[in-house]
Amino acid sequence: MKFVILTDTHFLERGRTNYAIDPAARLEAAIKTINREHADIDFVIITGDLAHWGQLEAYAHLKSMLASLNAPLLLMMGNHDRRMPFREVFPDADFDGDGFVQSLRVFEGATVVTLDTLDEDGPSHAGVLCPKRLSFLERALGEAPEDRPLLLFQHHPPFVTGLPHMDRIMLRNGAEEAERFDRIRRPDFMFMGHVHRPIGGVWHGVPFHIQRALAHQVAFDLHTKETIPGSHELPDYALVTVTGRDVVILTRSFLYNGPEFWLSDPAAQAAASIDDLRS
Repeated sequence: MKFVILTDTHFLERGRTNYAIDPAARLEAAIKTINREHADIDFVIITGDLAHWGQLEAYAHLKSMLASLNAPLLLMMGNHDRRMPFREVFPDADFDGDGFVQSLRVFEGATVVTLDTLDEDGPSHAGVLCPKRLSFLERALGEAPEDRPLLLFQHHPPFVTGLPHMDRIMLRNGAEEAERFDRIRRPDFMFMGHVHRPIGGVWHGVPFHIQRALAHQVAFDLHTKETIPGSHELPDYALVTVTGRDVVILTRSFLYNGPEFWLSDPAAQAAASIDDLRS
């Protein structure tokens, strides 16, 4: 089983830029690379913050861009999203029966559970799993087949990352999520977005991967608390391969335009500048 992860597209209406970045141009480049190099994937998943302001026009713009993607698509909610305009543009998106964009899918190679951590009425951009969403998580953990890995996707990390400006707006009730893991079943792997930085590790016995954003990035800053530092570091996507119980994640920088060379090439080893490598 193979799939691609994108996150934090932060789309705006057509023609608008954000922090001097055109999210549509970046998504177009990602889709072209994915279509060209990954014809064998099962799906592409975008793990939230689809639109920067949650505008109907932004979702319509996003939908028009996604039409060129060859693979099946899963869409999730992030803190910048708004469910009503999203559903107006994507009426076939996941629906759990209680108004949330979350689902359980059983594939041959793995079970995929997506959670909606958007707190649309909350005082900040922090996430939450309300009682209805926790009940959904309980059912999903209990119903997922035991004979294949269980992969859990959510926008907000439920743990402290060490980036204090982002940790202020993490999932507020991660302890309640962890309690369900202890009582019912631990996922085999967790995937998240939100932080706009690539982070990996283990939380509560569960390995995790936080995907770098497609749009603007959050700068590496371990001290600033009140203001989120931004940067123009290049985006990437993740190619995930699940083989039995093994999960391998490769990240692909699809906007790199520098030289490529053979490491065994004596001329490349002797190059004194980037221009030498290009020649």
